[in-house]
Amino acid sequence: MIAEIGVDLDALARNAQALARLASPARLSAVVKANGYGHGLVPAARALAPHAARLCVYELDEAVTLRDAGVRAPILVLGPIVAADLEVAHAAEVAITLWDEHLYARQVASVARRRHRPFTVHAKIDTGVARLGMPYANAPAVLERYTATPEFVVAGAFSHLAAAEELDSNFTHDQLHRFLTATRALPPPVERHIAATAAAMLWPETRLDSVRCGIGLYGIWPSAETEAVMRPRGLMLEPVLAWRTRIVALHELAAGETVGYGRTWTARRPSRIATLPIGYAEGLPRNAGERAQALVRGVRVPLIGRVCMDMAFADVTDVPGAVPGDALTLIGSDGAETITADELGAACDTIGYEIVARLPAHAPRVYSSGAA
Repeated sequence: MIAEIGVDLDALARNAQALARLASPARLSAVVKANGYGHGLVPAARALAPHAARLCVYELDEAVTLRDAGVRAPILVLGPIVAADLEVAHAAEVAITLWDEHLYARQVASVARRRHRPFTVHAKIDTGVARLGMPYANAPAVLERYTATPEFVVAGAFSHLAAAEELDSNFTHDQLHRFLTATRALPPPVERHIAATAAAMLWPETRLDSVRCGIGLYGIWPSAETEAVMRPRGLMLEPVLAWRTRIVALHELAAGETVGYGRTWTARRPSRIATLPIGYAEGLPRNAGERAQALVRGVRVPLIGRVCMDMAFADVTDVPGAVPGDALTLIGSDGAETITADELGAACDTIGYEIVARLPAHAPRVYSSGAA
C-alpha cells in the first residue's frame, strides 16, 4: 500500500442529516464536486442522495459519471457547459446553470427545441463575488425573459456569498438584499438558494428555499469561527476521511547529517528517519516538511525535509518501536491523537478544503458502511 484513503459513508450520511435538520424547512442540496471533495464522487453521491433534494456538481463530466453509475437523483451542474456538450447535458436530464441572455441562452433553447423537451435551468445572479452570474441589477428583466421562454423550465435562481464565514459581515446582508430584490418577481415554485455550508450555519436568514452544503457534509468545518459558534449550539460534524500511508524504510542518522533535496533538515541528535512512499504527486503539499505532523503508533511525529514528488520523510526518533510497514496517519486518528484535514491544511498555509479536494482520484479508497 502506497497510501490509502478511508471513507466512512455512515458518518457522511449522519452529517447530511444534521445539516438537513439545521436548515429545515429549507431543503438540502448536497455538493459532490471535486470528486466528492476528494472522498469519491459516486460513493459520496450514493450515500448523500437519500438525504438531499438534489446533488450539485461543477462540471458536466461529473454529472454524466453519476448517471452512468445509476444515480437517478436530481443533479444541478453549477459550472459552465460548452455549447457542444449541451446535447449530452440534455440527454442526461440534468439541470444546468444559465446566466447569459444572448448567444448561450439561444444555444440552450435550440437544443431543447431540437430534442422536444425543455431544459431545466437555474439562473445564476452575481451579487458581489464577480465570478459567474448576470449582474443583479439586470436580473429581474432577464429572469422574466427566462420564465417566458418555453424551452426553459426555471427551477431555481441562486448566487454565492463572498464573506459568509465573517460573523459581522455587512456585505452578507448587502448580497442577500440584492438577491432578494433581483428575484422578487419569481413565482414560488422557483427555488432560491444563496447559502453554502457557512451561511447555512451562521446566517439563518440566508437559508431561503434550499441550501447548498459541501464541506460540512464531509465533517470539515468551513472555518474555526464557524466551529466555535456551532458546537456549543449542539451541531456536531463527524470526520469522514482518514488518510494513511506506511513507512517503507528507516535510516539511522548521526547528529549533523541532512535529509532530502536541498538538505533543508539537519539532525540535531542521533535520529531515526522514516521514508514515506508518497509526495506532492499523491496530494501531500510540498511545503509540509518541517511544518506538518503525522501519527505513528499513536505518537505525533514531525514531517521533515522537502517533500519530493513521490516520497517524504518523518522523524520517528521518539517512537522507538517504529519499523518499516508501520502505518503513518496524515489525516485521522491513531490512539488518543487525531490530525484533521484543517490541521494539515493550516500547517501548509492552506485550508482543509484544498487538502481533501486535491487527493488524487487514483489513490485507493476504502469505504465503510454499516449498511454495506
